[in-house]
Amino acid sequence: MNNLDQMDVQIMNLLKMNARASVGELAGQLDMETSEVEQRIDNLERGGYIKGYYTDIDLEKIGYRIKAFIMISVLPEDQRKFYDFIQKEDCILECSHITGPFSMLLKVVFPSTSDLDTFIGQLQEFGRTETQVVFSTVLERH
Repeated sequence: MNNLDQMDVQIMNLLKMNARASVGELAGQLDMETSEVEQRIDNLERGGYIKGYYTDIDLEKIGYRIKAFIMISVLPEDQRKFYDFIQKEDCILECSHITGPFSMLLKVVFPSTSDLDTFIGQLQEFGRTETQVVFSTVLERH
């Protein structure tokens, strides 16, 4: 949080709660001039503190009822091919390089367990996998 003051943090928190809030609305909530809020947001974006603005879509409502976490052991010599593969797969919400007996952790969504099963079969080209299917999500932050 280098070079950030309390006002920058407040702006980011307000945008996290409502990314569609206008600069005028933010200025009103923060008791600041619109131009100052606009300048601070520009600085936060240029500095990489704000990476983007997103829509939080209810994946279940659009047919993605199966959420799972897949751990996979990818050999170092296969990493480039693996990275190219996952870039093309819309079912992957997140991929993290992790410690432990597996090297990667994927967060994925699918319409059905058979779609998940097919995907796991494709993944096994890159290494051993272990999958946990999510029953429910208790807490999710963005």
